[in-house]
Amino acid sequence: MEQYVKGTPADAQDIVDFADFIFSKDAAPHDFSQMLPKLYGDGADTQQYHYLVKEDGRIKAMVCVLPVHLNVAGIELKLACIGTVSVHPRARGKGYMKKLMSMAIEDIQSEGYSFSLLGGQRQRYEYFGYEPAGIKLNFTLTEDNIRHKYGGLDASGISFEPLSSNSSQFDDAHQLYEQGIVSGARSKEQFASILRSWHIKPLVILHHHKFVGYVAISKDGGNVHEIELVDPALLPIVCKALIAYKKLSVLHFTVPAYDRDKISLLGDASEFYSTSYDHNYMILDYALVIEAFMKCKARNVKLQDGRFVIGIEGSDVVEIVVQDNQVVVNKLTEGAGIQADLWLSKREAMSGIFSSLSEFANWNSLSRNTNIPQGWFPLPLYVPPVDGC
Repeated sequence: MEQYVKGTPADAQDIVDFADFIFSKDAAPHDFSQMLPKLYGDGADTQQYHYLVKEDGRIKAMVCVLPVHLNVAGIELKLACIGTVSVHPRARGKGYMKKLMSMAIEDIQSEGYSFSLLGGQRQRYEYFGYEPAGIKLNFTLTEDNIRHKYGGLDASGISFEPLSSNSSQFDDAHQLYEQGIVSGARSKEQFASILRSWHIKPLVILHHHKFVGYVAISKDGGNVHEIELVDPALLPIVCKALIAYKKLSVLHFTVPAYDRDKISLLGDASEFYSTSYDHNYMILDYALVIEAFMKCKARNVKLQDGRFVIGIEGSDVVEIVVQDNQVVVNKLTEGAGIQADLWLSKREAMSGIFSSLSEFANWNSLSRNTNIPQGWFPLPLYVPPVDGC
């Protein structure tokens, strides 16, 4: 007889062992205690975030829902990150995953979450209300680009040191993170551990022995998942120093759409660039998420003045007002004289408000509506990769 339960401290080792077994069987060997120390490392008290199916006391399926608290442009958002979705090979076809996902989403909807994200096959999770959304830019910077574009720059003063909780620059790095337009997900106690997610290696960046930033790079050094600098103008010499320090021929950067300084500098030198969606998202509080990422966008873009009311079927009616680049978003009660300028399905809302496809495709109502003030959408929805699971 199967049991559907939430994890307890007694399940700690079984949860890690089950994740290691399933993902190692389907792909390369996995060690979740090293790959996601914030969730599965020594002392991580996160068992209660796991939805489990047990047969005769043994785990047969699992879903993790990690709560993450974000500050986006001064707005507090509660994010549900879904991960470690796994079913034992001999338990597949029993409907365990569908039931666990339904249980998890029911709790997400009732516990005040603003939005949720996960990775995985699109149609599998469309069933539960998730859609590809968010915007990120990918840049490829080669050693040839650096030689031709940055050849005359002196990067000799840049050096790197491992970033850990014992680093003398640890407090500076955490403070720099907290000053970002998207922050709040990493307490000082968890900062170094979170930056080591997915085998990422965090480094302190020094300029003439003075702290100027930090960078989170992949194990092989080729992928820059996050880089924060006290002065964005230092990015060219940091790139020049980093590619030499790691003895690489190419660096790959992932940058959120709201980070215009990095986009401008990398776009001016990179060999290749592309735009892609970020994750599969589900929005629960449209008004709050729209307000947060619209204010985020207004930090870098002059938004056109205007008022527009969007109704989302089965969800919120949202009033958006922009005046002098100040954003006010209200959740309205349907009826009582309230009339939306446009009604959207949840799928149309995701693709139109939070996806770069809305700028090119003409297959939803939002992209065809000419009354929406120009430049409002899409919004730069993005969650840093180290904050997910």
